Amino acid sequence: MAPSVATCKMPPNRSIARDGLTTPEAVVPEPSSYTVVREILSADMKLTADEVITRAKAKGVTKSDADIRKVVHDTRKNLKDKNRKQRRRANAPPSPYTVARQVLTADPDLSTEEVFARVKERGVTKADSDIREAIHTTRSDLRRKGARTVPAATRVTNEPKPIALDEARVFAGVILANKTARLCGGVAKAREIVEAIRACGGTDTFLKQLELVAEIIGSDTKL
Repeated sequence: MAPSVATCKMPPNRSIARDGLTTPEAVVPEPSSYTVVREILSADMKLTADEVITRAKAKGVTKSDADIRKVVHDTRKNLKDKNRKQRRRANAPPSPYTVARQVLTADPDLSTEEVFARVKERGVTKADSDIREAIHTTRSDLRRKGARTVPAATRVTNEPKPIALDEARVFAGVILANKTARLCGGVAKAREIVEAIRACGGTDTFLKQLELVAEIIGSDTKL
């Protein structure tokens, strides 16, 4: 009689991994009641608590009605507070410091009175003394940071100085130095004359002393 072969039955809700070990099937977690309620109320804040509870349960929330109702109350309150703060922030008058910085950044050369007028035009409702303090503080801050804008017309029309002009000036200086060296009898003689001028205290002093020598010995006398 042939030996019987035992059959292996897999336990329910399990699968075989590649390494031969068995792992439990994935379990879908229950959705958070706070997350679901927030999504529902964000879409329609006018829903009643009972309507929110019904929709939350339809989305898989299994908590009791009392627990969900508490979540609805807390979430509705938080959303109302958040919306109230956003409306208050949107309707708040602009800060004098923010507006003063915008005006001075665009045109730092404006006087205090001109900046003051423009700040008032943009809806700042603070006291005049507060606005002037904001202008003073902002101007000092921009000067300290070196913030100074350049008008667009200046940026377009003011081109850098051509390099050729500097090169021509240097070339002309070289020609003049060469001519002077020839008249002095060489570079060494020219260098001695320059040192003499420097020792006399500069060109003006040297010329005065040279005029004195000319009066004593004559301008045409050879030394």
